[in-house]
Parts: sequence; structure tokens; C-alpha cells
Amino acid sequence: MQRTTVTTAPPVDLACADATNRASRTLIDGELMHSKLPDRELTDSELMFAFAQQFETRRATDATIVRLIAEVTERSRPSLGRHGLAHRMMDASAVASLIRVGRIGRQEAARFVRVATATSPSLSITGELISPRYPYLAAALDDGTVGVDAAAAIVINLDQASPRAHPDDVAYAEEVTVDFARTAPADLVRSLAIQCRDRLDTDGIEPREEELVRRRKLSITELANGMHRMIWDMDPLTAASVRGYVDGYVDSVFHTGRRDENGDRGDGTGADGSGTDAIRDLLDSPPTLAEELQDPRTRANMASDALLALFGHVSNCAFAVSPLPKTTLVVRLTLDDLLSGLGEARLDGIDQPISAGTARRMAAEAGIIPIVMGGPSEVLDLGREQRLFNRKHRLAIGETYSACAGCGRPASWTELHHIDWFVRDGGLTNLKNAIPLCSSDHHAVHANGWEISIRGGVAWFIPPSSVDIYRTPRRGSVLPRVEFRRRQ
Repeated sequence: MQRTTVTTAPPVDLACADATNRASRTLIDGELMHSKLPDRELTDSELMFAFAQQFETRRATDATIVRLIAEVTERSRPSLGRHGLAHRMMDASAVASLIRVGRIGRQEAARFVRVATATSPSLSITGELISPRYPYLAAALDDGTVGVDAAAAIVINLDQASPRAHPDDVAYAEEVTVDFARTAPADLVRSLAIQCRDRLDTDGIEPREEELVRRRKLSITELANGMHRMIWDMDPLTAASVRGYVDGYVDSVFHTGRRDENGDRGDGTGADGSGTDAIRDLLDSPPTLAEELQDPRTRANMASDALLALFGHVSNCAFAVSPLPKTTLVVRLTLDDLLSGLGEARLDGIDQPISAGTARRMAAEAGIIPIVMGGPSEVLDLGREQRLFNRKHRLAIGETYSACAGCGRPASWTELHHIDWFVRDGGLTNLKNAIPLCSSDHHAVHANGWEISIRGGVAWFIPPSSVDIYRTPRRGSVLPRVEFRRRQ
């Protein structure tokens, strides 16, 4: 049974309006009045409401800036020569004008200009007005529902695909990504835009992949404080392999936990390490201080130690077989793409795809473990007979959720949670009732009263009234499926 509670937001009441006014009145007579900051005066719900209101104001302001930048860019076009606005302001370009006036960095200025030119009307050689390249995105910017960062991700990726894609498909991709951007963070919008780009331009995947491989590099520099910094630019396949090893090493330490009388570990991984319902009954039996301090290292500390262990083993190992944790590299693609070698393949935890041809070469060099979704060879619906999810569930759930369903952290960081709790709600141990959550989100769901509703294959998280009096559902990190029309 799925919980389908949906709560709609009523009109803003006077108390919240007053809280918003109190939260936003920080500028008085042009000076920031630090003593007037109201964060300690507001309830949690009022604070988050005011927070959201300020970002709505920011998006509206950014939209106005985008339109002004578009006009500055038009008046500074190279064809005007010394009569161009930027030239007369002693600036090399519209970007330079924006850097000087806005006192911002070159990268941010270039992003503003790119969005402005893609979403604003322009003049033809004959003086006629030309519609924006992305009119649907332009409307979303103007109504304040999409921010500049998300807009830039959409423009950059659709621009790469549009020269070789059908205009109707580009328009459809624009609509899908913009609608998603109205409720999703910019990083998730970027992931969806990349997915659309590669679906629109399958011929461009392999050249982009080859370019990324050519640009791989590693550098080590010494910092002023005596630390050394390693900067490693990796192509997607290398990144997937390295991240798989590091995450496996970290998880083997991070999820040590404690064991109960049945041999199950307190993190829910079970005696064999295969289970993933990590909360178990921690609320009823919280860990002691000694157990909390069992390993004081952060994930970043452990990741560094993972590479140190690898390098130490390689430099001193006299045997070919490594005792270090083995990793599973999960590659997802359709059977048709695998057989033909055309199209794309996805690596778990990596936004950038690889070509199907590369996936075929990988298949020739290593064995493939098929993921059977509900087939006779894998029992994925365990009902009430088993409480903990197993490794096969984790592999299968990756077809729906490629990362934490809440925040989008890597899949290797997640634990499978019963949407309808196993004990409280009598929930079943099957894929329909499973959702991957990182440890932070998993604890938040159990400890703070969050509810989860699945609608159209997308997880919506319903907050407790203590942080949102309207209990407005929040969309999770699952990307929508984009199906383009098949063309001959």
C-alpha cells in the first residue's frame, strides 16, 4: 500500500506575511542593520518560508538583469565597431562591462551573457525582430520559476545538440528540462540536460568521449601550509572505476556499526553485509558514545586513506591478486545498443555517458552479470519473510533510482528504506516498497516525521509541519524519463 498524502498550500496568512516582512527588512537607509537580523525571532517554519521568499525575489532580480544584459550585448555587437556601447564605455565586450559594473567573476558574467542571448529577442540584418532561441525557457525566467544557473545548464547542453538534432526534438527537450527546473536544484537540471543532449545527439557522444579522454591529467602541487594537493581530471570511465573503489573502501569502514544478538549490524547491513535498511530500530536502541566515536574520520579522510592504501599495496605487493576491496562497475544500456554498438551507456554515479561502443569493449574484456527485473532467476519480492533488502535489490533498484532519491548523493552512499515501514506500517520487502536514501536522509525520514509519496515513478518528500506549516511536497532527485519521437 502506497501512502499518497498530498497537501496543497493555502493562501499566505497574515502571520507568515509578517514573518516574511520581519525576515526581509535587513536593509534600512541603505545600511545592513546586523542588530535587526530576525533569524532568532522566527519559528522554523517562518524562517524557511522567509528563506524561500528571498530566493523568489532573487530569481526575479536575476531575470531583470538577464534582460538588461541582453540589451547591453545587442548594443555592443561587433558590427557596431567603435560605436558599440561596450567600446564607448572603454570595455572590450559586453562580458567585460558586466564584470566591471556587477563586480563579478568572468565565469559568472559569461554565464549571464549566454543565457541572455539565448532567451532574448534579437534583430535581424534587416532590422526585424527575431524570437528568442529558447522561448519556453525565456518565459520561465521572466516568471521567476527558473534560476540563471539552471537556465545556463539547459542552454549549454541543448546548444551542443541542436546543430545535429531535429528542431521539434530540441523544443521538446527544452520544455521537459524547463518544467523540471521549476522544482529541481540546478545540479539535477544539469544532469537531465546532459541526458537530453546525448539522446538528441547520439553521433556526438563518441567524439565528446574521445575529447574527455584526451584531456585527462593529474597534477600535484605543494600548498603554503605544507599540505600537497592532487588534482586529477578523469574521463567518465576512469572516474567510475576510481569512485567505485574509493566508495567501496569507505563503505567497508564507514558502515562497520555494531552487531545485535542475531549477528545483524546496527546499521542494518546484516551479518553478511548485504542488507540495506540501515535505520533498523536505532530510535529504540541508540548507539552509545563509545560506538559513535568508534572511527572519528570523515568520509573525505577515509577517501584519502583509500588511495593511500591502494598506492601502498601496489608499490609493495609481490603478488598479482590484490587483497583490497573489490568493486562492481555497473553499466546500464539497452540490449539493442549493446548489440549494435550505437547509442549511449550509463555508469552508476557518473552524469556523463560513455558510448555504447566503449560498453561493448568493456563487455569483451569482462564478464557481464545480467540484472533480471522480477524474472524467475531472481527473487526480488520477499514479502514479509525477510526484513532486510539484499544486494540484488540494490542492483535492480538502480534501474529506477541512480542515486539517493532525496538529495542525489551517489548510489554507493545509500541504504534501501521501506516506504511503508516494515514494523510500523507492515510494509513489504520488495522493489515497489523500496527507495534508496543516503544515511542523512534516511535518519531524517525516521527521526523527523517525513513522509514519502510515489507519484508517476517520482518520490515526493512531505516535510513535518514543524519546518513547513503547509507540508508542501518536495520533489526528489529522480530525473524524468525523456522519450523522443523515433525518426527515420
